[in-house]
Amino acid sequence: MSADWGTPPWDTGAPRPGAALPARCDTAVIGAGLTGLSTAYHLARRGADVVLLEAARIGAGASGHTGAIALEGTSMGPLEQADDCLAVLARVVEDAGIDCDLRLNGCWELEHRPPASGATPLWRDGDGQLYVARTEPGGTVDVGALLRGLARAASDAGARIAEQSPVLPLAANAPLRLADGTTLTARHVVIATEALTRDLVRLGDVSVALTLALATEPLSELKLTALGLRERHPFYTADMPYLWGRLLADGRLVIGSALVFPDDGDVRRVSVGHPDAKVAFTRLETRLRGLHPALEGIGVSARWGGPVAFRRALAPIFAWHPDLPGVLVTGAYAGHGVALSVCLGTRAAEAIESGRALPDWGRL
Repeated sequence: MSADWGTPPWDTGAPRPGAALPARCDTAVIGAGLTGLSTAYHLARRGADVVLLEAARIGAGASGHTGAIALEGTSMGPLEQADDCLAVLARVVEDAGIDCDLRLNGCWELEHRPPASGATPLWRDGDGQLYVARTEPGGTVDVGALLRGLARAASDAGARIAEQSPVLPLAANAPLRLADGTTLTARHVVIATEALTRDLVRLGDVSVALTLALATEPLSELKLTALGLRERHPFYTADMPYLWGRLLADGRLVIGSALVFPDDGDVRRVSVGHPDAKVAFTRLETRLRGLHPALEGIGVSARWGGPVAFRRALAPIFAWHPDLPGVLVTGAYAGHGVALSVCLGTRAAEAIESGRALPDWGRL
């Protein structure tokens, strides 16, 4: 089933020529987002025979529909093996020679405060005002360029990437079965499909939703100055009502908020035209134009949604599946996966190639 999640304002690249699939490989990676591409790249660099299988095209899922704000650690904060995500992301971008406008100049954490609280507000937000409470480690990236660069680097290292190659649900001690009837036997399998992982394996406490975002028309330097965004800091609110945002290289402001949940647990059934999504977009646009006089009447150039998965405890999944030997499952990043995805791809490669133990927090 295809999903109508809208078109983000970046390009993840044209479909690649289909790779001829072997009957066997060392590791099969399912999902060509940031986690899957990073895993394939790092395994191939170590000399492993890697096949990456993507049901649609590179970046078609959560990675290509993110807001592309890079933050440290997980949604719970830094955890073991996920406490240097920004440094890992920067190192991978440098080592692979990826031109993706990575800017790690910090991320503003905003707070709502009543008017006349003494400090100078950044913007107004409904009946309250938004203030910069602190600057956290983080930044932004052109996620389309990052996906394209990782795909190129993985392919150059020897990984075989097969788009339009959906995989059927996994069974223990059995080859992978593809929708076209072919099979692939692998010593290890890495599942990197985020909100669509339930298509492949049984999971426990995981919820999925579509988080919404929009991009404005390009803002002039005068407006950027008035908004306090000349230094291009991304931002998110530390309290409710939640809001996050960032600038694109062409001056468009991206902001996001709201979650739309599927009735049946399949996030592909929640399109940007869903009635709940339409209401949420209307509210988000009204909220955007009320933040500052410089945004009054601003046009919207793109609207889209990104699938997210999360657990109640908020710790991501990063574990060997207890019922499927050799299958490593990743995901449930809770919208915090840009740097984390690339980092956990390196950790997955280490676990497979050197036997490094996985952290307890990621267990299924």
